[in-house]
Amino acid sequence: MNNNQSVACKGRRQSTLFAAIYGVAFFTPIAGFSTEDTPTLIVSAPEDNQQGYSAANSSIASKTATSRLDESQSVSVVTQQQLDDYQAASLADAMHFVSGVTEGNTLAGTEDGFVRRGFGTNSDGSVYRDGVRSSQGLNFDATTERVDVLKGSASLLYGIQNPGGVINVVSKKPQYQWQTKVSGRYASEGGGAGTVDVTGPLGNGFAFRLIAEKQDQDYWRNFGSDKHTLLAPSLQWYGEKASFLIGYEDYRYDIPYDRGTAFINGKPVDIGYKKRLDDRANTARGHNQTLNAHYDWQFNDDWSTRLTLGWNQRRYDNDEVRVTAINPSTGVVTRRADANRGFNHKTKYLSWDLLGSQEIFGMTHALVVGTDYEMNQTYRQHQYQGKADKQFNLYDPQYGMLSPVIDDSTENTANANNLNRIHSRSVYAKDSISLTPSWIAVLGGRYQHYEQRASKGFDPVVTTLNDQGNKFLPQAGLIYKLTPDFSLYGSVSKSFTPSTDVDDDGNVGKPEQGTSWEVGSKWQLSPRLFTSVALYRIDERDMSLSINGDTHPINKARSSGAEFELNGEVLPGWNLSANYSYDQAEIVDDGENAANNGNRLQNAPRHSGALYVSHNLALGALPGDFRIGGGARYVGARAGDPENSFTLPDYVVADSFIAWSNRLFGEKTQLRLNLNNLFNKHYYTSSGGNLRVREGETRNLMVQASVEF
Repeated sequence: MNNNQSVACKGRRQSTLFAAIYGVAFFTPIAGFSTEDTPTLIVSAPEDNQQGYSAANSSIASKTATSRLDESQSVSVVTQQQLDDYQAASLADAMHFVSGVTEGNTLAGTEDGFVRRGFGTNSDGSVYRDGVRSSQGLNFDATTERVDVLKGSASLLYGIQNPGGVINVVSKKPQYQWQTKVSGRYASEGGGAGTVDVTGPLGNGFAFRLIAEKQDQDYWRNFGSDKHTLLAPSLQWYGEKASFLIGYEDYRYDIPYDRGTAFINGKPVDIGYKKRLDDRANTARGHNQTLNAHYDWQFNDDWSTRLTLGWNQRRYDNDEVRVTAINPSTGVVTRRADANRGFNHKTKYLSWDLLGSQEIFGMTHALVVGTDYEMNQTYRQHQYQGKADKQFNLYDPQYGMLSPVIDDSTENTANANNLNRIHSRSVYAKDSISLTPSWIAVLGGRYQHYEQRASKGFDPVVTTLNDQGNKFLPQAGLIYKLTPDFSLYGSVSKSFTPSTDVDDDGNVGKPEQGTSWEVGSKWQLSPRLFTSVALYRIDERDMSLSINGDTHPINKARSSGAEFELNGEVLPGWNLSANYSYDQAEIVDDGENAANNGNRLQNAPRHSGALYVSHNLALGALPGDFRIGGGARYVGARAGDPENSFTLPDYVVADSFIAWSNRLFGEKTQLRLNLNNLFNKHYYTSSGGNLRVREGETRNLMVQASVEF
């Protein structure tokens, strides 16, 4: 691109950002509208109990707001303040504040993929949006308010799951006071985004919210751009006994499809850190839609019922110039131009829950009883595979030489029309029994019927899997409250996961089955400071790993470890977020190669941790309030594949920020500057095999300005 084209491109991009920032200002209520003309409505909405870096309650483990002290499992909460301070741009950024969760295979950066207590990858169904399993690839956006994480087995309430746990992205809800926030951000790579967030009352118990965003930001490596548009309206109603919430999100994206670099003979290939091995054709383009609705009816002070409806869909296509071999002596990289068309991943969900408390024989029972139906689908219509090409040389990389050909000559018809669908119907119950003021017993179980069908090919359509069965998944726990603010707990639970992950050849892995044991303690040191410690062991049978597109079965794996978290206000004006985890995740019985027994599980670090601090201060005669902060995260060395043939080195990455808030022209205004990867560390976040190693972003600067009125 010549200089004139570059200037024109940047001009168009800035115009787009300004339009996104100011184009919907008409949603703000005008001065002529008087709230005095309408009756005052007092709404008692659920309180989220977020205070800075700490949240006392979460609903992820009981489907209703419950003190974390009264849960017999580990529950972590990433608050809105933590997300705002460090300008989290992805779910991976949010997980920096959670122990025992690190990045796994992300399908070239197009999907959220996490290793939780040694287990997990992309498309494993562990990410939820407002309590509904998400089929979206990337789940963090401008609608995110907070993120809750339930670690260990979550099958009691969430059904099909591996034993690592679930991550629930909680969306921003309509508010009953008018508020508009307009913000824009600019990235040091080039480009940025504009966001508008409008919310307020409509009368008669109704409130609405509309969040819109447009982004056009240069990719941090040597080519590509990250573009998306977001439109997310939501509506809420509160009556005397009932409430209703419905939210819709439309998200369109065009992003790089970057497999990263390669490790040959245990070391990264000798190419610039920002230089890519693929080509300019590598992109993913898609359209996500999400619709979630909740209806609640309060029978009395003790009992309520809830109906939940969820639907989400991701349609996308991708092009990939993929690396199939590298000769480090000559620098010749063998590549193949592939493409996929007509991906359609989908989730349908319907549940009914009865929630309440009842005193029986002097003991209080906090009950959750429910039934649900869920359908999960992964589908690919067409697959195209090119021929091997050896024009690219990593010692003199030239781009624009190779791109996919989309016609009959390259289509893999045998692997087209690839469908994998699971229907699941369940009943479940959880009872937290207050035996005495100090002892709480937790008993629960899910009875689940599932049907799984997989097929591929157009003519003929070949059935590759036809399975069904029933599973009972129990859970038991015991909590001892030494004081009202300090509890000890233990639990055991089962998990079950029919695989929805389809490899490059259309194969589906066996259902995974896990057993989890956990003991720990939790302490509410003050209303704004919470700490927890957990010890666990997980046994998993019949799990699968994807290595360079091939499925690698493992008969049995085991993960044992310890976790620590401390979040909240340690001194007036000082917020701290600290976590550490030790995890020994290893193969007990490899399904193909006994020599791998005892090897470490892929992408699972032995040690990891993070420490972040922020502080509010006033600087003498300078107007406004300042907030500064910084910290670092550590991720230990990780195995790159089941054979442990190469290792991703450990790393420490430091981040920092400074924010200034003041009232300009009577409106709340904030300027924020984040400097990420302060020391420009080169590091590797995850591996999908030695030819698919994901790299971490270099030093970058993000500037954000916002106005609230």
